[in-house]
Amino acid sequence: MPRQKPNININNSNLPGDRNQLKDLILQAITDTFIYSYYPNDIALDGTGNLFTLYLYNKYLVIDALQVDNYSDYVDVYLYGIKQPNERYTITTDGTDITIEFNVSITLVPNEVIKTDFEIKGKIVEIV
Repeated sequence: MPRQKPNININNSNLPGDRNQLKDLILQAITDTFIYSYYPNDIALDGTGNLFTLYLYNKYLVIDALQVDNYSDYVDVYLYGIKQPNERYTITTDGTDITIEFNVSITLVPNEVIKTDFEIKGKIVEIV
């Protein structure tokens, strides 16, 4: 038995009426979902020398329509190109800076890690 086609009334949808409006809508959706990549401006180790804190200065998360409780679901942190699970860190923001604090040790020799070993990807933009 063939699959039934969905019953979608095109006339009642919210699609733009002309081709240029549709093109602008598509470009806006592509731009809005673009993921930016940054290296931290600074990193620090806690008092034990095991847990990292990453700092992104003059940057903010772009979350316009959706208010979230846990920013780590929308940002990925990589160390040496390996994505770190988001339960290993928490993200806080004060509007102009983003701070990422790890809650577990992520490397055997933390003192040898430099800030360019980390890469942070997400909907993050720079404040100009």
